[in-house]
Amino acid sequence: MGRVENEVSDIKRLDEIIHIMADQELGIVLDKLDLTHRLPFTKRFTSDRQKKPKPERLRETFEELGPTFVKLGQIMAQRPDIVPRRYIEELEGLEDSVSPFDSEEAVDIVEEEIGPLDDNFDEFDEEPMAAASIAQVHSATLPDGEDVVVKVRRPGIKEKVHRDLDIIEFLAKRAENVSSRLSGMQLVDLVKEFDKWIREEMDLQQEGRNADIIRQNMSDNDRVKIPEVYSQYTTEKVLVMEEVGGVKCTDTEALEDLNIDTAELTRRGIKMGLNQVIRDGFFHADPHPSNFFIGEDGSIILIDFGMVGKLTKSTRERLGVLLLHISNEDVDSAFEVIKELGHVAPDADTDAFKQDIEELVLTLRNARVKDQSMTSTLFKMIVKASRRGVYLPTNLVLTGKTLVTIEGILLTINPEAQLTDDYRDQVEDILKKENSPKELGKTFMIDFYQNKELLTKAPSKIAKLLEDQEQKNVQVQQHSEDHEEILITGLILSAVFLFAQTMPSNTLQLIGGGLLVFALWLFID
Repeated sequence: MGRVENEVSDIKRLDEIIHIMADQELGIVLDKLDLTHRLPFTKRFTSDRQKKPKPERLRETFEELGPTFVKLGQIMAQRPDIVPRRYIEELEGLEDSVSPFDSEEAVDIVEEEIGPLDDNFDEFDEEPMAAASIAQVHSATLPDGEDVVVKVRRPGIKEKVHRDLDIIEFLAKRAENVSSRLSGMQLVDLVKEFDKWIREEMDLQQEGRNADIIRQNMSDNDRVKIPEVYSQYTTEKVLVMEEVGGVKCTDTEALEDLNIDTAELTRRGIKMGLNQVIRDGFFHADPHPSNFFIGEDGSIILIDFGMVGKLTKSTRERLGVLLLHISNEDVDSAFEVIKELGHVAPDADTDAFKQDIEELVLTLRNARVKDQSMTSTLFKMIVKASRRGVYLPTNLVLTGKTLVTIEGILLTINPEAQLTDDYRDQVEDILKKENSPKELGKTFMIDFYQNKELLTKAPSKIAKLLEDQEQKNVQVQQHSEDHEEILITGLILSAVFLFAQTMPSNTLQLIGGGLLVFALWLFID
């Protein structure tokens, strides 16, 4: 391995991290990473009698190392596909709540970003409502009387996080060099994804945009409430949002007092989650109970949009199809879709993974929903895939975790819910709408623009071919076949143009479809 000084910009911080790891008796990790030599001689040896289990020591190490490592641990807790269960359980206990920073500093940041408090707020409570590693929150009132929350980023946090991210990537590269399993998991790529996530979370203006996107996407459902963002008061360091009330989703007594239709609320929650994931490909990736409230009218209220997941159109369609394959107990098709979605390591045991899928699908058939559901089956498949050497992207793992978390919240509200049929019906409905003739017509049009030169020049090229063939006294039968090719080309071009049109009756699409089928029939015949 190369010299550490050539790979890390902040050697002092690296040595601080190494000393803290040694104090937590994680010297074996340092030894494998070839970093023990940076410790004093007396610290290079650890006792065989370790007082605490390794998972607990790792959690305490992250907490001592500060906000970047706390966030890293929280992300690791979302990845049971690559992190052992005993570590997950410990890392889930990572506390993101920390002591608030000085109120005068918070006021100074707000005034530097958006101007004097008196010009922008009727009231501003300098005592924070809550404080976390990235930011803290204050209550306030706008001049028009609207109650809002003001989120203020911690001073200096951006520089500290960037410094730590550089060191985390350095450690990941070393780990890949000494472990073929970690290399197969593409650990450095995972760290780069984490880098992107936490940088976005520190940008409060981006968090505001995330909330705006999800609100717009959910605008067809008036029972899903996303707080308004006051963009005129929002910057990278300050976020001002509407203050929303509601009952915490885990407060069962308060929910009973609301006297809401829990069955309808459950269906609405499933639709919300699947629409965000499969229809929109932009979803709230941290829907734990503290971010999930129920309004007096039974509406679902989401807050905190620093962490969102994004899926491409092809990925979310495959995910929807995968859920349908699980519902239909189609093991072979589910296996193929997961392979398409993931990275298959050279030593992957795909036969064993296929058996895992079969066991999970068959277990789902007769399971009680609180024991096994469609989304928990999906998530278990993701975990099993990694164990067998098939690694799925972080966003896809977070998708599964998000759906399982939403489902768990809904089952807390409505323990008797039967969810499998609802999942299947919602997925089928979304895929049907996303693949309507109008949507397919858009795809045809994009393909046409991309390949228009090939299509528009095809007739002249075929005509030139005919002319050359005539000069060579080609048989009449061949001429007839070539004329058929011209006809087929013309029909396909006509079909493409007609599919691209949009009429209320879809008449042109139907005509285009008929021409396309006829052209294909001629070609096959």
